[in-house]
Amino acid sequence: MKPAEHGIRNEGSEFYIYTPSKTALRTFLHPLRAGFFHYEAGYRQERSSFDSFLIMAIRSGSFDVVSKFGESPQHASAGDFVLVDCYAHHSYSTSEDSDVLWLHFDGPTARAYYELIHERLGTVFSLREPGYAITQLTKIYETFHMAARISEPLMAKYITDILTEFALGADDAASAPTGGGAAAASAAGGGASGLAARRGPHAIESVLAYIANHLSEPLTVAELAGLVYMSEYHFIRVFKKETGYTPYAYVLDARMHAAKYRLINSDISLRQLCEECGFTDTSSFCAAFKRKNGLSPMEFRKQSEIRQN
Repeated sequence: MKPAEHGIRNEGSEFYIYTPSKTALRTFLHPLRAGFFHYEAGYRQERSSFDSFLIMAIRSGSFDVVSKFGESPQHASAGDFVLVDCYAHHSYSTSEDSDVLWLHFDGPTARAYYELIHERLGTVFSLREPGYAITQLTKIYETFHMAARISEPLMAKYITDILTEFALGADDAASAPTGGGAAAASAAGGGASGLAARRGPHAIESVLAYIANHLSEPLTVAELAGLVYMSEYHFIRVFKKETGYTPYAYVLDARMHAAKYRLINSDISLRQLCEECGFTDTSSFCAAFKRKNGLSPMEFRKQSEIRQN
């Protein structure tokens, strides 16, 4: 997806939204959103809560980050990492053009990792050898960017690897600021070319990757089943067993996640939001959104704006 936020250059910036299976929610560290953004000088984001943890790898430029309401900003320069508890009030801004590779994640052990790392390193820190953490973060981004099969255990491993590097940095009293590391992923349009369209143990993971990259399309059960050469009946049964959702429920949930992100982080119209997230018309979207969230989309956006101000 292309960002629709003010202060983010559209060209070269991409992000992806992932809806984890119920198994992943119970078991793994899991990605929720991943992206690479070209921020423009003057960009600022402030939220009261965003229900995730955020890793930022500052590839160029700099950011000022406030991880707790009332605290002084911490300055992150090129080569630094940022780890934020987005469940708490937080903000980040830049006074210069900056490139950032980022990941929103969560999971059963996410808070324990965060508290360990934050206690010893704070919100902004550098690693003596940042290359491995950057490589694993790039692998997560590239998996979505290339529309590759998404293995939730493998995603969990990548996130664990990154957090373990941070924890090791926390134990290294001699750790000194360094730049460098693997270059951030370049951004280009994704497609379905990487989809493993065949039966096998990873068939559903491939479908999840396809869904994440094609939310604006109809995504019928027949289409999804055809991608992995299954009958619709067999596909529905296997999909429910692997994810805990029916295909219809999963696609609707993924679209709702994407819609909530757009409502909070952009001012695009409902019509454009529906087109990007795969809803057929604004009236049915508004009705479905209110059933699920207890608020209309505009009430949700307004409430989010109030919390951020």
